[in-house]
Amino acid sequence: MTQRGARPLALALLASLAVACSGSTELQSVPYGFLTFVAQKSTSGHTASPIGTFYSASGLGVPTSTSPWDSCRVQAYTAAPAVGLGSVFPSMDAGTSIQLKLPSRTDSLFPVTSGSETQYRPRTSSGIPYTPGDSVGVVIPGAGGDRGFPAISFRAKTAEAFAVQDFGVPAVGSRIDVRWNAAQDDNATMVFSFRYTTPGASSLSSQIYCQFRDDGADSIPTRFVSSWVSASQKTWVASRVRTYVAPVSKGGYFDFISTYEIPTPPSP
Repeated sequence: MTQRGARPLALALLASLAVACSGSTELQSVPYGFLTFVAQKSTSGHTASPIGTFYSASGLGVPTSTSPWDSCRVQAYTAAPAVGLGSVFPSMDAGTSIQLKLPSRTDSLFPVTSGSETQYRPRTSSGIPYTPGDSVGVVIPGAGGDRGFPAISFRAKTAEAFAVQDFGVPAVGSRIDVRWNAAQDDNATMVFSFRYTTPGASSLSSQIYCQFRDDGADSIPTRFVSSWVSASQKTWVASRVRTYVAPVSKGGYFDFISTYEIPTPPSP
């Protein structure tokens, strides 16, 4: 039976950065900021519950949606919640609030303690209404001192909604051809995660993880497909990823990450 489930890929993407930089203690720490903007489905449209995080860190990569090539690989999968980078790096102060300016409204994110880090979140529990593809203005006032994140303001486009054509369950030994609505420009990447159980596992434990140019068509090579087709449990998730990456003072970076996933997570 093919099952479909949703786990925001943007959060998993951020969590993976901690692994890549855990051995970078000899590098100078600089400011890194991230704002994730994940689409959620509501009864009347879409909402988002943005999360802003800011760190004094060394050696971090900065995810970008400008993909120079298509690629697939097999890797482990876990449904466990992503561990924040605050377990590795100290949080920075980005100011009393972050302002988000959408076409139909203005909202703010406020600092709260979450585990070992400070996160900037909206005070509303129902999410912020918006239309996927909207541009959002972001104003980060910043703060002074060694633990203060630099001020930055910008406008970025959120990931548009899309649909994936039904590809069914292919026969063993064949590839999977995927088709979707292409993005409106080159600053978008499509991520497909084909998750499945491996022999002896009782839950989803492996995945075919593919990153494609967002041009509307690609395929998963035959050599990867058989394990997914033959698994007793399997599912797939597709995500459009858009980013806005900007340098900040003190040698750091800020990364706005917007995603639209299918299946789309429900609004809280």
